[in-house]
Amino acid sequence: MSTIDPFDSESIVVGTFKRWSASAVECYTRKANCDGCYYQNFFSSRPYGCKMNLAVEQLLESLGEPSNSMVSKFS
Repeated sequence: MSTIDPFDSESIVVGTFKRWSASAVECYTRKANCDGCYYQNFFSSRPYGCKMNLAVEQLLESLGEPSNSMVSKFS
């Protein structure tokens, strides 16, 4: 029986996202540039990094870009 490392970015299944969250919109507008992001400090002490860029990719594929109102509100 093989085990999957949940922190290995190659084996992570992000999940199904049904809406753009404030965090996802911020990541989208920052073009997944983590420098200065709120979550950069949060993940600095973890054995794994932020995977919001994967969520953004999935949201773009399933829902398209966030609305202009969301972008102006959360960026």
